[in-house]
Amino acid sequence: MIEYWRRTDDDSWKGEGKRAHESWVSSFHPGKPLSPRSRSFALRLPVRGQSKFDELPTQPLPHLALELEVHVQAVAGNSGMIPVDLERALDLGVEVFLLAEACPVDSSWIAVLWRHSLRTGYLAALIALNQGSNQRMVWQSFVGGVLHDIGMLVFLTQHRGVFTTVVEISQCRGGSLAVLERRVLGYTHGESGATFLARWGIDDVLLAIVAFHDDPWKVPHATFGPLTAVYAANFVEGGGIAQDGDGVIGREGEVYLTRLGLWDDLPIWQSWMPRIQQLAIH
Repeated sequence: MIEYWRRTDDDSWKGEGKRAHESWVSSFHPGKPLSPRSRSFALRLPVRGQSKFDELPTQPLPHLALELEVHVQAVAGNSGMIPVDLERALDLGVEVFLLAEACPVDSSWIAVLWRHSLRTGYLAALIALNQGSNQRMVWQSFVGGVLHDIGMLVFLTQHRGVFTTVVEISQCRGGSLAVLERRVLGYTHGESGATFLARWGIDDVLLAIVAFHDDPWKVPHATFGPLTAVYAANFVEGGGIAQDGDGVIGREGEVYLTRLGLWDDLPIWQSWMPRIQQLAIH
């Protein structure tokens, strides 16, 4: 068992030297830390016997590398270089997108998910910067935003027919995607993504972002942090495969942002969307 935030180097938690989460723990099992490597986007993920990503050779796709590099450079211009461990996590996420493109999945789904994830990451970084976050928190927001829907890629490659049906039902009926995922598949795409990433020794904060990006109020915290940034960016961006809110925040989200003193910042975040759309490369 790995306990979230058993150690942290940011200021997103307050208290007299103790974490507010008390005994709250995750059920994700961590893997070995990622080993150093250069940015290449041309490896293979040996998830033996647990994923249809097994033994799939990948081809470097210039458009992914180029789009990512533009956004990384934009964040670096305001916040400095990305920490090495977060760069490795980002590389892993890109690798998963590459492998998904090699699977028998509708390429339009992958393209929509990639564009949404990249924009969410960039917007989350801007939100973190606007809140005066330190360098690591800004990069955690960016990388967490890029990775937040990686569980959908897992579903698309392992349970393609079932998951696409769940998405269609959610869109037609206007119900909660997470509720339908849990009812049909047994767990949500957030839980699926966090479980997958935990095998690779990914940063605890990133695991929490992936697991709870749709419902951050389930994680005890009293102040703004990367999870809040990704949650806000996710619904403001309003895209993706099955974005329930389509840019409109629900009642629980309104209560959550109000409790953190962030409700009045929402119009500011929404005003940044044209800038993010202009940055994207098609």
